[in-house]
Amino acid sequence: MINLFEILKKTNNFGTAENSRSFNDSDIPVTNSKKYFPKYDNRNIYWIESSSANNNQESIMMLNSQNEVKNLTGKKYNVRSKVHEYGGIAYAVDNDRVFFINHTDQNIYLIEDEKIHQITKHSNLRIGDIEIFNDNLYFIVEDHSKASQNYPDNYIGLLNIKYPSEIKKIVEGCSFYSNPKVSKDGKKLLWLQWDLPYMPWEASELFVGDIESDGSILLKDKVDGGIGSSIFQPEWKNDRSILYIKESGDKGQLFHYHRDKVCLAMETPIDLLRPLWILGLTSYKVIRDDLVLACGWDKGFMKFILIDILKKNFTELDFGLITDDLCITDKHILMAGSLEKFSNQIFYVEKKYLEANIQKPLEIAQKRVKITAVNKSYITHFLPTKNIFNSPPLIIKVHSGPTAHSHKGFSPEREYWTEKGFGVVEIDYRGSTSYGIKFRRSLDGEWGIYDTEDVLDVIKYIINENIYDQDKLILKGSSAGGFTLLNVLSESSMINCACCYYAVSDLQDLLSHTHKFESGYTKTLLGEDNIRKSEDTLFESRSPICKIDNIKTPIIFFQGLNDNVVPPHQTEKLFKSLTNNGINAEIYLFQNEGHGFRGKKTIEQCLKLEEKFYMKNLDLERMRL
Repeated sequence: MINLFEILKKTNNFGTAENSRSFNDSDIPVTNSKKYFPKYDNRNIYWIESSSANNNQESIMMLNSQNEVKNLTGKKYNVRSKVHEYGGIAYAVDNDRVFFINHTDQNIYLIEDEKIHQITKHSNLRIGDIEIFNDNLYFIVEDHSKASQNYPDNYIGLLNIKYPSEIKKIVEGCSFYSNPKVSKDGKKLLWLQWDLPYMPWEASELFVGDIESDGSILLKDKVDGGIGSSIFQPEWKNDRSILYIKESGDKGQLFHYHRDKVCLAMETPIDLLRPLWILGLTSYKVIRDDLVLACGWDKGFMKFILIDILKKNFTELDFGLITDDLCITDKHILMAGSLEKFSNQIFYVEKKYLEANIQKPLEIAQKRVKITAVNKSYITHFLPTKNIFNSPPLIIKVHSGPTAHSHKGFSPEREYWTEKGFGVVEIDYRGSTSYGIKFRRSLDGEWGIYDTEDVLDVIKYIINENIYDQDKLILKGSSAGGFTLLNVLSESSMINCACCYYAVSDLQDLLSHTHKFESGYTKTLLGEDNIRKSEDTLFESRSPICKIDNIKTPIIFFQGLNDNVVPPHQTEKLFKSLTNNGINAEIYLFQNEGHGFRGKKTIEQCLKLEEKFYMKNLDLERMRL
């Protein structure tokens, strides 16, 4: 683990030269391990570590009281959940017991006394978001045994590890669930739920139920939420009091539920909401009964604050860290995240330091990346770190989601390109998170229009700034970012080369084939009213495949054949149509990859193929110094 304050004090920056890496042709930047989801069981510290050297297998690591680090799951097990396709938190700890979900079979396993035991034996279930209370495990279940593959049954399950043969349904009837949490006295369970066609950040509800002696939930009460209201990260503050994040104005704020009353715990200047793409995300932790550490977004930047709930005030902390994972130990706050020159690590801050400095600003000046407003969007610009070409090429990157944002922390891929002499510009178009709720919702009903306009505006801005040669502009996007990329190419010839990963291109086909979690998402992005008025013409006007004849730009495609989010045949159809039109296009399909590549060899191969494609189509070899 890394002491965050010591780094900030010593560097007065995001890192030093010794923390940066230089990459050569044989050194592809995917060998970094990533650390996330830290946990503590009053004795040991745990985290998930993803090693690209082992095809991004996810292992449970433990730091014991003797300061020894151990890999608890080894090479045999891969700790990952498949719930909602994107997974999330896949383990839980309690008094030297570790329960985890194995990716291959989605069964629950127990690590005890350094031995691994299989607890469940099922073949058609997916498990996630485990909560432990004594010998009872509470978790999210996706049951694929009876429903169609894309539309499983979802419920909250209960398993007593002394009688592990049967998983009991204790909460059901809703489309989706998350965040099952047991009160400290074991008498109540809270959870989030939401129904199709909504995503969790569009319409989620917080419920509390009484736990009966057999584990069933007979009486349940709705605490807050509903259509048009987003609830995030409910936590028990004590046996009868709950904290959670809820939309308030243009931000997600901390709310408090106590004695059947809901109130705003503290109005803050940052947005604490996260889109719940994966299970287990956090944006705050209770340090003591009256003190909360929270992290959120303000105009694209992540900020930390200490909230004194009783005194109704807060102190801003400028850590410069990007994190979704917080954990409290007896002495430390653990944060899994990255700085600009530090890849994903477990950073820590001493609790006594924060408690002693409440209401005292930290005197650590932070160097931050610069965010520039371009018309109605925002960009982050990373200059080449080496002079390789007499006029550097530029990669313009469009993030996926679209309810997401560009990454402001360390990016091995970005580092690779800037070391290779490429500039990188990353766009936060309308609909992106981290700029407030209004900005996030501005894309609803306008997907395929506003995002396309914003990218075109950025391209024009770059050309007018004259920093880069307008004949060496590359556009890159994946998933929803690939959708925007293709629409841009169909409307403009300003881009000279493009790279597309598992892109959405046919909206009607996507509605028919995508998985349950996102099956209503497209309707929100296109607008229910728009669909009712002109469904056929709407899908045609927004779908890149229907405008394929307008695309004249050389493009390289990458697609996983195990993709359950975007059907692989969409990419294959794009490639075939372009080559039939005489456009220079390449396609690479990967048998064992899904939506988001994980394999080290796959990622390395894709980067090399990208670079080769750019060098050839932009004639970059001739431009070397």
